[in-house]
Amino acid sequence: MRLSTQEIAVQQWTDFEAEIQRLSSIPHGQQAPVGPRILFRGLGSSCWGLETTLERSYPDERCDESLSLREYYRKIRGAKSAVETFTERRWDKLPHPPEFNKLLKDHWSRWLDLILNEQPEIYEYLVYLRHHGFPSPLLDWTASPYVAALFAFDVIPRDVERVCVYAILRRGGGGSSDEHCFFVGPYMTTHKRHFLQQCWYSMCVGLDQQTDDYLFRPHELALTSGLGPAEKLLKFTIPAKERRAALRHLELMNINPFSLFGSEDSLIRTIARQECYFKGWHE
Repeated sequence: MRLSTQEIAVQQWTDFEAEIQRLSSIPHGQQAPVGPRILFRGLGSSCWGLETTLERSYPDERCDESLSLREYYRKIRGAKSAVETFTERRWDKLPHPPEFNKLLKDHWSRWLDLILNEQPEIYEYLVYLRHHGFPSPLLDWTASPYVAALFAFDVIPRDVERVCVYAILRRGGGGSSDEHCFFVGPYMTTHKRHFLQQCWYSMCVGLDQQTDDYLFRPHELALTSGLGPAEKLLKFTIPAKERRAALRHLELMNINPFSLFGSEDSLIRTIARQECYFKGWHE
């Protein structure tokens, strides 16, 4: 049975907060998931879908779902020496491609997340690359609806009428070998943004039994069929005109670009927003 996305249109920022409170009060299921029961993802337009940076960067490869985990791993493993040289970070336990291929082949009958759970350095490297702009099959989520709201309202295209915050209500595992979606986080050694943003990540794959490999599945489709029957996917849309009210409230909670990114660029952007956007030019 395919899971549908339930869209909830609110008219004010305070209405969104009320919906989050209502969502948080939903009783737990009998099978509790590992980690937060609800995860959120904010987008600067309600017209945007749940796409990974890999899907957006290489749409031709993604259209026919031909890009495999082995091919992707070979690319990121090849980038390792350059990344280590310029960052002075090390991933000494990252398997070489032949070792990784053997790992998949020897455990082809297991869920991919169970395989990768035993190789934490692979996850840590994937997450590090994701936070620094390498096209990634990971879709990032947060345990905080307010962090998600900051990402939704932070930078909005001029012609956008509504932003959105996705919420996935998790009640245990599910899926099939054709479309299996799983979540990972938060205990790993990686970039500090991972912890500041309360990050979790999803990956959607399908098993190719002829090659003992995994093919990446588009999140927009796989999340509606690769989850368990008790899961729920919600999409809250909020008018873009509520941006000032939302950002002011989030600022009072110390949720701003600097608190989530910690860079000099985000510091200056946060200060500029406080001085120009919140106070106005004539104060």
